[in-house]
Amino acid sequence: MMSLTTMNPATRRLIRVTPDDAQATSEVFDLLLGDNLDGRKEYIADFGHLYIDAADVS
Repeated sequence: MMSLTTMNPATRRLIRVTPDDAQATSEVFDLLLGDNLDGRKEYIADFGHLYIDAADVS
């Protein structure tokens, strides 16, 4: 599956993370991938509409 998405040069997207962004990036990773289910649900409810076009829901 990773060869079709993450590792595919035609479809992957690289984002530079600088030290200035590191704290905010860490917080988002913790929220979306961590154990805080209620926080994740709230974030998706509040901001999910911003990402719906990029979602693969086929």
